[in-house]
Amino acid sequence: MNLLNDKWIQVKRKNGEVEKITPYEITDQIDSNPIIEIITPRADFKGALYQFLIGLFQTIYAPKNEMEWEDNFNEPPSSEKLKKETDKVSFAFDLFGEKIRFMQDIGLDSSANSSSISGLLIEAPGENTIKENKDFFTKRGTVENVCKHCAATALFTLQTNSPSGGQGHLTSIRGGGPLTTILKFNSIKEEDLELNTLWSDIWLNILPVDSFQKEPKKDKNFENVFPWISDKYYKQNSKGNKATINDLNPFSVYWSYPRRIQLQKTNEPITCDICSEASNENIKSYFLKGYGLDYGGGGWIHLLSPYYFTKDKELGETWFPYHPQPGGIIYNQWMSFVYGIKNKDKSAQVLHYFSENRKLKEDQTIVWAFGFDMDNMKARNWYESIIPIYNIDPNFMEKYESIISKILQVSTGIANNLQTKVKDAWFNQGAKPRGDFDYLKISFFKATETRFYNLAEKIRDDLGKEIPFENQSKEEWLKYLNDESLKVFELYVESGSVEFENLKRIVEARKGLISWNLGDKIKSEFGLPVKEKPSSKKSEEKEKTELKKNKVEPNAKKKETKGVKKK
Repeated sequence: MNLLNDKWIQVKRKNGEVEKITPYEITDQIDSNPIIEIITPRADFKGALYQFLIGLFQTIYAPKNEMEWEDNFNEPPSSEKLKKETDKVSFAFDLFGEKIRFMQDIGLDSSANSSSISGLLIEAPGENTIKENKDFFTKRGTVENVCKHCAATALFTLQTNSPSGGQGHLTSIRGGGPLTTILKFNSIKEEDLELNTLWSDIWLNILPVDSFQKEPKKDKNFENVFPWISDKYYKQNSKGNKATINDLNPFSVYWSYPRRIQLQKTNEPITCDICSEASNENIKSYFLKGYGLDYGGGGWIHLLSPYYFTKDKELGETWFPYHPQPGGIIYNQWMSFVYGIKNKDKSAQVLHYFSENRKLKEDQTIVWAFGFDMDNMKARNWYESIIPIYNIDPNFMEKYESIISKILQVSTGIANNLQTKVKDAWFNQGAKPRGDFDYLKISFFKATETRFYNLAEKIRDDLGKEIPFENQSKEEWLKYLNDESLKVFELYVESGSVEFENLKRIVEARKGLISWNLGDKIKSEFGLPVKEKPSSKKSEEKEKTELKKNKVEPNAKKKETKGVKKK
């Protein structure tokens, strides 16, 4: 099986037909019955195949400049033209080749460890988990027979998202379970329907060569792009070779290769345990060996992931990729993921380039964010979300960032206060309850998500005004957040049996929730005017002392304003 010549990617066409295609057939019948989506039996497979196609065409068919990119967006290349390009690298994409195998170490043999094919699935229980009989939720033995199409997708998915797997089982180029952000075409307008294709979705995420600081150079045999075609990376160090940005081509970020694997197949008829299709070939197991490519030296920037700036013990100050966290992809990090925040976060290079250079019509694009929430080698969840991306005038970006950051700061403050007050209602003062209570904040963010994005869009529309987000709008947003926090509070606190509730605690906690949410501190942080509080006795005494020192009568100030009347 060759991944560039065989039909193995299942897709849906505009008329609803489902079929399998080769990558170069992505533009087949694009004028009459275009391909509009990838169909997969698993959510992580779909995200992986999008990255596979983006990486493929970025590597072999990157436009020279933005003008060439626009030409290919408006007038997609023919399947024949794309085949000529894929043919140049098809030698590196044989799944069971004699000399080169896609993303596999051809040198492995029966002396290496053997693992069940289910080990390629990121959520599958590990060897120790099975040995200790702890596979309570994800059971062993559910995936034992796999077709070559699903095996290829699972292999790429693992290498791309590779989590920590114990000694020698290294993580991917972005660490274990990275967050990926991909642009997708989203217009439903009649005049845009011809662009609503899988090709548009893939091509939106391709950068022109002249956008790179240094033009990516490929070796004659693509060795610095597809590292599995050579064994040189394993010869220098038995514990893996550190791969830096100076060793490999920048496009190699799409072809992460941290695991040394070799698939094993048998010729026997099966029904695939993943896709449920019949197959005459069965991939039941694979050989594996520790220490593939070690990308832990830092410096790598993947074009489809947002990054944050931090200090590391070994690497010093550097950029690290974001990873999904419990609760999913919520709007409190929207600005960081989609636009970046100066000196703190940067959005995926593809999104940044799009915002700076590609001004498609409004509402034509969205961002699809997805990834595994990993706890070391354990997959806790798979998250994905569709989030908006608005066209922002670069001249107003700093202004927009400042306003949105304040809104998110206030929203996060109220979410934190909500969590605190719910716990106050549940537990006696001084109690130290154990457990993760972040679901309270997540419930609040989910409840206010749609309203936030509507507000963010309105502010974008008003950026040309002197004050795009005036005090009245701030007051309304603050009141709305308070109302929604009360709904969440009542949902979790006041929905139980009365005999088990402490009404006094609940009343005090609710009062404290409102008091803080609408208090002077948060108003001041939001830039709202705050009424001056009357002076305390201590401050009055201090003022009198100061007045005496300066030989001024204590009531002098009052006398000056005695004749002023309120209107």
